[in-house]
Amino acid sequence: MKFPKSLLAILFVAVSISAQSLRPEEPYPLEAGINSATSDSLVGAHYWYFNSLPGSSRVTVRLKQSTALYGAQMRTTLAVTMTDANRTWHSTKMLTANPNGAEVSFAADKVLKRQKIIVSVAPPNQNLIRMGGDYEIEVTGDVEFAVASNAKDPIVRTYDSMVNTYGATRFLADGTILASDGSQGMWKLFDPENNIYTVVIGAYKASVQLRAGYGLVKPSEPNMIVFQEVRRRN
Repeated sequence: MKFPKSLLAILFVAVSISAQSLRPEEPYPLEAGINSATSDSLVGAHYWYFNSLPGSSRVTVRLKQSTALYGAQMRTTLAVTMTDANRTWHSTKMLTANPNGAEVSFAADKVLKRQKIIVSVAPPNQNLIRMGGDYEIEVTGDVEFAVASNAKDPIVRTYDSMVNTYGATRFLADGTILASDGSQGMWKLFDPENNIYTVVIGAYKASVQLRAGYGLVKPSEPNMIVFQEVRRRN
């Protein structure tokens, strides 16, 4: 389905803070408008996709804010790569905290046939210091946006617990929590607009905020991770 340009003009004012994928073989569908997430070197690359239609399209990726260390912004670099589903070609551009490099664009003109395009955003490849930052992706032009294959809450995934001794902790679709040390609990969406959840595991009770591709953080301290999203291991 090709979106009328009048409809695209309306759709592209929206902002989406969605889930994302850490699996290159299962990229997450981009949505119309601005898709926001947080890149983290302790988590790994994010993978997204959209369908390019005959005509022209443009992909714009912006680094909004790099990760801070002791209050100072890190000089981080994100590698943004575009490729087709069969990986027959790829194009990579570097996104930096430098004002002149905080935005990169990929343009495709005179596309002849529909094809699935995969966009990856990779943080620096190191595990000693948390590096990365908040970024956003916007796709415009002759494109088609797929619908996620399921409607599960984006909190549903596995995390490494930064509190107590829970270890790997699974947030399940039925609202329950299962930790590798045997602890069990419940989660509930409290504030959909701000992605804030209530979490109860035994005597532990907390409010956490979901930052896509980063983890569950304290709402008042966005860089203080409570449950860190499990990194994709290659």
